[in-house]
Amino acid sequence: MIRLLALTAILLSLNCSLRAQYQLSDSLTPHNFWHSKTVRVGAIPTGLIAAGIFTWPARHEIREFRNRYIPEFKYHFDDYTQYLPVMAVIGLNAAGIKGRSTPGRAAVSYLFSAGVLAAVVNTVKYTTRVERPDGSSRNSFPSGHTANAFMNATFLHKEYGQYRHPLYSVGAYTVATVTALGRQLNDRHWISDVLAGAGIGILSTELGYMIADKIFDEHGLHPRYKPHDPIPVNAKPSFLEIRLAYADIIHHNLLADDKDVSAREGFNLGVEGAWFFTKNIGIGGEFSFSSFPMNADKLNMPDPDLDSASNGIYVQPMGVRNLLIGPYFSIPLRNNWFITAKLTIGSAVGAQGFVVMKLKPSYQEVFKRPELDVLRYKPESTCSWGTGVGLQKRISRNLGFKGFVNYYYSKHQFALDQIEKINDDGSVTYQNASIQKINFTHFTYGLGLTAFLW
Repeated sequence: MIRLLALTAILLSLNCSLRAQYQLSDSLTPHNFWHSKTVRVGAIPTGLIAAGIFTWPARHEIREFRNRYIPEFKYHFDDYTQYLPVMAVIGLNAAGIKGRSTPGRAAVSYLFSAGVLAAVVNTVKYTTRVERPDGSSRNSFPSGHTANAFMNATFLHKEYGQYRHPLYSVGAYTVATVTALGRQLNDRHWISDVLAGAGIGILSTELGYMIADKIFDEHGLHPRYKPHDPIPVNAKPSFLEIRLAYADIIHHNLLADDKDVSAREGFNLGVEGAWFFTKNIGIGGEFSFSSFPMNADKLNMPDPDLDSASNGIYVQPMGVRNLLIGPYFSIPLRNNWFITAKLTIGSAVGAQGFVVMKLKPSYQEVFKRPELDVLRYKPESTCSWGTGVGLQKRISRNLGFKGFVNYYYSKHQFALDQIEKINDDGSVTYQNASIQKINFTHFTYGLGLTAFLW
C-alpha cells in the first residue's frame, strides 16, 4: 500500500485543469457532458470521495497490514508536510517567479478555498463522528490533514503546475500523498478518511478559484505561459494509473485437502503504467495487491489441549502481491473512448500470516497475552502471469477513467507451521506441520484513474 499511495501523487499531479481543456478533431460538440465545467472541476474529487465510500467496508482489513508489519510507526512528519505546497507558492512569488495570478488574487483564491474546506470538513467530522483507528477520538472522517494537504497541493498545481510546468504539480501531489500516507501509518485515520479528505481538498480549491474568478474576471491574471496544445486521439497513449477493485478468488478452498479454511471475496489495490511506442502497442508493468478474508469457522486447534483455553479463533487475511511486465494495447474509438488490453508475466509473493486463538480470560494471565498465534502460514514466491481488458474514457488532456476486468494466475508452495512452545522471553517457536500447494488464481473487477503522459 505504501507504493500505491506514493504513486497516487503522480497520477493526481497530471489531472486536468480548467484552462487546459480542449476539443479533439473527432470529439462531440463543446457542450458535450464530458467536457462540461462540472466534469472538469468535479471528476477527480468525486472519484476520490466515491473511493472513500467504496473502501469503507474494507477499512479494517487494509489497516490490518499496517498493524501486522509496522505497528510501532510514530513519525509525525504529516503535521508539517501538509503546508509545504502553499509555502512553495509564497516562496516562488517572493522570488519573482510569476504564476497564474498576481499575489493578491492568488491570496483571495486561497482564502475562499480554505473557507470552503473548513466548513465542509468540520461539518462532516462532527456529524458522522467516526472513531479514529487508535480510539483517541470520534472525529476521524474525513482526514483534515489530508484535505488541507491536497487543497494546498491543488493551489500550487493551479498557480504553477498548469501555468509553468507540470513538475510543480508532481511535487505538490507527491508531498500531499506523503501526508495522507503518514496519517495512516501513524494510525490516525482509515483509508476511507484520507481518500475522502483528498477529494474534499481538491474540490475546495476548485470552488475557491471559481468564486475568485467571478469576482476578479480577467483582472490579476498573467498571460498564458504556454500556448494551447491539443492532443489528437491517435497520439501515443502512455499512462500511469491507480486502481481499486473487487477481487474474486476462483478456488475458495485454498488448500485442496483442507475444507475447513476457505477464502471469501476480497479487494485489490494496484498501480500500473506503460510507455507506448505507437498509438496501439506499448510496454508496461503493474504492481498490485489482492487480499482475501478467511472463513475458519470449522477449523480445529492443532493441539487438543488448547481447546480448553480457546475463546474462538480467526485467520488473518491471505494476500498476494503481483509484480508483472509485458505488452499493453490500446485501440482508440470515437469521442475519446479506448479499448485497452494487456498480457503480463512476472512474480507473485504471498503475505505471511497467522491463525490466531483468542484466549479465555483465565488463560490470558497464564500465557501473558490476550491472543496466541497457534499456526503460521507463508505462501512462497512463484512465477505468475495475468491479462486484462478495459474500456477507457478520456475526459481531459491528461485524465481518464477506466472500467476493467483482470485475471491473475499463480500457485504457491505453502508452508504451514504449528506452535511448538512459548519461550521464557515470550517469543513463540514453531515447527513445520505441512507443505502444500495453494492456488491464488483470481479475477478483479474495478475502476481505474488514468493519467496520460503525452
